[in-house]
Amino acid sequence: MRLRQSAALTVAAATSVLVFPAVSVAADTPGGTLYVNRTSAACADAGGGSEARPFCTISAAAAVVLPGQTVEVAAGSGTYQETVRITRSGTPEQPITFLGVTFDRPQAGRPVVLQPSSGAGSFVLAEVHDVVVRGFDVQGTRTAGSAPAVAVSNSSRVTLDQNRYYGTIDPSVRTSGANGQLTVSRSRFSSAGGLVVGAGAHDVLITGNDFDRSRTAAVTVTDAPNTAVTSNTIAFSCLESVRIDGASPGAVVENNVITAEHTDDTTVTPAPACATDPRFKGEAEIVVSAGSVSGSKVDYNLVHPWSDGSGYAWGGTAYRTAAAFKEATGQAGHDVDVRLSFNPIVNIDHNRLPETATAAIDSADPSAPGLDRDLLGVKPGDDPKVPNTAPNGGIRDRGAYEVHGQRSLGLTVTADVPSLQGPTPFTVKATAAPVNAWGVDQVNYRFSFGDGTRIDSPEPTVTHTYTKAGTYFVSCLATDAQGAKMFSEYKQVLVRDPADLTADLTYRLGDSLDLTVTPSASSPWVITGRQVDFGDGTKLSQPAADGTFKHQYGAPGSYQVALTTTDEGGRSVVTRRTVDVPGAAYTAALAPGDRVQLFGGRTGSPSSLINAGANYTRGVWSPFLPVSPQGAPIEGKGVAATASVTTADQYLRAFVLVDGKVYSADRNLGPASGGVAQGQWLPWSEVTGAARAGDLPGITQLTAAAIGNRVHLVAVADGRVYEASGERSTGTWSAWGDVTAVLGFPAGVTSVAAASTGNVLHVAMLGADGRVRVGDGDYDRGRWSGGDLTAAIGVPTNAPLAPITQLAAATTPGSKFHVVAQVPGEIYEAVADYAAGRWSGWGNISRETGTGLYNTRQIAVAATGNTLRVFGVDRFSNAVYTADGDYTAGRWSRSAQVNVPGAAGPLSPFDPDADVVSLSAAGL
Repeated sequence: MRLRQSAALTVAAATSVLVFPAVSVAADTPGGTLYVNRTSAACADAGGGSEARPFCTISAAAAVVLPGQTVEVAAGSGTYQETVRITRSGTPEQPITFLGVTFDRPQAGRPVVLQPSSGAGSFVLAEVHDVVVRGFDVQGTRTAGSAPAVAVSNSSRVTLDQNRYYGTIDPSVRTSGANGQLTVSRSRFSSAGGLVVGAGAHDVLITGNDFDRSRTAAVTVTDAPNTAVTSNTIAFSCLESVRIDGASPGAVVENNVITAEHTDDTTVTPAPACATDPRFKGEAEIVVSAGSVSGSKVDYNLVHPWSDGSGYAWGGTAYRTAAAFKEATGQAGHDVDVRLSFNPIVNIDHNRLPETATAAIDSADPSAPGLDRDLLGVKPGDDPKVPNTAPNGGIRDRGAYEVHGQRSLGLTVTADVPSLQGPTPFTVKATAAPVNAWGVDQVNYRFSFGDGTRIDSPEPTVTHTYTKAGTYFVSCLATDAQGAKMFSEYKQVLVRDPADLTADLTYRLGDSLDLTVTPSASSPWVITGRQVDFGDGTKLSQPAADGTFKHQYGAPGSYQVALTTTDEGGRSVVTRRTVDVPGAAYTAALAPGDRVQLFGGRTGSPSSLINAGANYTRGVWSPFLPVSPQGAPIEGKGVAATASVTTADQYLRAFVLVDGKVYSADRNLGPASGGVAQGQWLPWSEVTGAARAGDLPGITQLTAAAIGNRVHLVAVADGRVYEASGERSTGTWSAWGDVTAVLGFPAGVTSVAAASTGNVLHVAMLGADGRVRVGDGDYDRGRWSGGDLTAAIGVPTNAPLAPITQLAAATTPGSKFHVVAQVPGEIYEAVADYAAGRWSGWGNISRETGTGLYNTRQIAVAATGNTLRVFGVDRFSNAVYTADGDYTAGRWSRSAQVNVPGAAGPLSPFDPDADVVSLSAAGL
């Protein structure tokens, strides 16, 4: 690859011909390679510089390098805190090369950094020739007046290529003395000092560089004839972009992109050091002194000066625009002024041409001195969307970067398992998917597998087998025929040593018959599944957010808990534990005595149905426990209403309304009998349907009462009240009968409550008109009777302002029927004494029992003996409160919370926000 000489320049400078050095790749010469890697445990400066025993410092290699040899510094080997003094020379045929990371050795994010520890620079080249320094991140010092990052003196045929300069205040690169045929190419100067070519130099080529926010002038040339400044991008410099000074005839300034303003992001314009300094105002961007104009040429540049500056200064005269400059001197005939906007985030030090800058695309002079590839190794390409305006059919772009069609590079990595994890040997297939807007073919895919393996392939798919355990990152670099490169994202591959699948579990018991299982497993493969069988018919495959499996048992006992673990290798293992779940409170609540069962629905928990029991004789509550929906499609559906009642044979009959259907299940509250254990729930079955009570569209409310072992289920459907009765032991049901029609009550019922005295069913009905009506079904006489209760005793005190919202009912000895009414803020009670033939007035239960039964949103009542048990759900806290009305003693207890430790406990031990959606109570 050789520099091209400008034929036009040769004609213009008849007395002096520009001669530029060849830019050779030393690795192609027979001299061999010396290796430097400070991170290698085997490195030694006294070693021979082999790949197995590299030098620890670059200076050690520089002291022994011979012509034709390359000093290759390992990519990613970190920062070398040293000043490398190069004193050995190569030959034109066999130069000495110092090689870091370049576009031919792309290692994204893994630069080789030089950082001098003293006031000296990073590289010092004195009295040498035929030396190439390529691919280094070069730091200088931040002290004014200190040495430049790279100093070249009295040398010839020296090439500084593909380096990055940053962190310097004074010049990043400076030449002094008699230097000939020096090339500074394809390098980035990022917020650094610029390039200074001092007196005595000649035939210097400055090409393909990106000068970004230079703290000084970007390029300064003094008394250096035949200097070419071509194809550079120079953005936001403090002083001039190019200054040809002193006696420097025969200069060429062509094909550059120069901008002193930024359209969108003023935070990068200009360099911070000169943002407010009044010395840096009004300069020209291209300056050619009077002693340098002879034989010099300025053309094919894109120049946008500051608003208070000039684009050009020629022989001491400033010209604001290219047109004025051309008219006065004949120069800059093809220069343009375009206000560019570079991407300040992605390309903050990569000032690439945007595709909208069409004036700079396919418009550069192809005969100007320069290199065949741009700063990133891209060859000139013909943008199909832009007309070519370059002379002689040229397609080169102006500036340091060629526009190309590479847009993106997708990468897919697959294996025999989808998770990209497994034991050695582990084989993966990597497939690249490039997008090139110009339709240019890809010529190479370089796949890096993270274990040191790199595969160059003309095809987009390759395979690789990992033989050692580790965490690896796969990437791809695609290169098209233009030389444009595109990196893919990284894909992670986890490789493990071969091993068996092992699994274990630990568990923790709670106070509410709840169990938390914590699984653990080890496998080289990804664990793909865990299932916990809790031994009561419940199996869970999805853990909670914390990775545990949580379950609440419906009854105490000894359970076999089994954890089945599977991995992506197709293996499985079962871990078993015997868990004894104690339940002293559960057992005590079922013992003989005055007992109440709460049954209802809740939200946000594994089972939507719950049951808790109290034994008032023993002073104990069993916890709220889940009720299995076995036999009915209840799980995962909204519970609209519930009801419950106890029968004479000590069974709890529970009812639930889901999706317009009514289901029933029985729980044995008495001693074990007929193979049914005490506390055991029997399967659910449908009450509605053709084989039972029949379908009843529009059901919204349920209540139930028992006469002996026969249960009367009362429902509100489309504002009317219906009743069906069923025998628990036979499972048979009567058809629905319309109670409102028999009684002649109006439709529009919104709440209903039922209880029984003797062989009479009492039903209280709340109408849409706010009135309470009571119907009595006398099964001895075979007739219904009833009337308007509110006509007899009025409404509760608050009802005129806050109408009744719900009714509940229970009976106590002496044929007393208690109707409990909820109005917003308070609970009231009225009692019918059927033996005496009279009703009491409304009594305020809330005022008698305290704050707990104020502001309820739903209520339930049950009776044990001559005591009425009232339950209410607080509308704000979701707390369940209860109070007892002892009619023998003639007093009410203070209200107390049920769903707290020491009573029934939380509605759900795993979900503190579980909400009661329906509640019923049944006494025994």
